[in-house]
Amino acid sequence: MHCFVGDDIIILNILLYQILVIIIGIIAVVIVFERFKHNKLSFSTFILWLVLWIILLVVTIVPDFSALLAQFFGLGRGIDLLIVFSIIGAYYLLFRLYLKIEKIQQDITSLITHLAIEEEVNEDISKK
Repeated sequence: MHCFVGDDIIILNILLYQILVIIIGIIAVVIVFERFKHNKLSFSTFILWLVLWIILLVVTIVPDFSALLAQFFGLGRGIDLLIVFSIIGAYYLLFRLYLKIEKIQQDITSLITHLAIEEEVNEDISKK
């Protein structure tokens, strides 16, 4: 997006992808707030998604901001920053999924054990 100022008129040159990302980002922020309001997101997950979407919106509206962030983190270009954070984010999500799968497996094992014990007790009672 480029901003040209002349004779008190501001002309914004916005690219199509910027418009689409801004619309999608605003919708995503609204969805994140709604899910949090209805207790479908934990506070930490809410903050994570909110920060990510806001950063995406800021980088879309002010593309030079990504270069500043990249320099802050010691990277050369904004795209390098995007790639590094995307990889880190993907591994984080994989780790969270792994933990959820492990918990589900433990819950299933516990449930099956409980059901087997309950069934055994019911058989013992019915035999008497």
